[in-house]
Amino acid sequence: MCRRLLKFIILISFIAGGCGQAGKVPADVLSKEKMRDVLLDMNIADAHSYDIRPADNMPLPDSIRQLKVKEYYRQILDLHQVSVKDFMKSYSYYESHPDRLKEVYIMMQAAAAQKRSILEGEERRRQYAADPSMFFPYPNNAVISKKQDTILPFLKKPQNAHGSTQNAKHVESVPQ
Repeated sequence: MCRRLLKFIILISFIAGGCGQAGKVPADVLSKEKMRDVLLDMNIADAHSYDIRPADNMPLPDSIRQLKVKEYYRQILDLHQVSVKDFMKSYSYYESHPDRLKEVYIMMQAAAAQKRSILEGEERRRQYAADPSMFFPYPNNAVISKKQDTILPFLKKPQNAHGSTQNAKHVESVPQ
């Protein structure tokens, strides 16, 4: 009876001790956030390596591309202040814990989506600065006033003295 009770207590202590470490990684392993940043940069570098083309516009031979990728990986690890040994140890840890590696990849997807939306937003702002009316369904019907800071879409174009409409996109004043 005493042995069974001792085994039961030991079993409960192992289960309780394991539950407290559910989301944590060991101290000598890169954190999920750090691993996300390093792997995201490595994936971008790998994708970029396929876009490198010499002057003759032919793709690089795979052996040269692999050398370039290794060079990029080294620079990425230096940028993140991670040694190759630490990275390999951490990557092996995450490979042996697929649930945690999946969390890292989900975090990578979210970070990549956020960067993409920021870049797309900046591009749209540049396009808007160049021609604000292009964002309307019927840009030729938008009147842009130079006197105010707003765009008034779907207004009739001002008519000149002869009763015909003007084709200019910018007008000095907007009829009220």
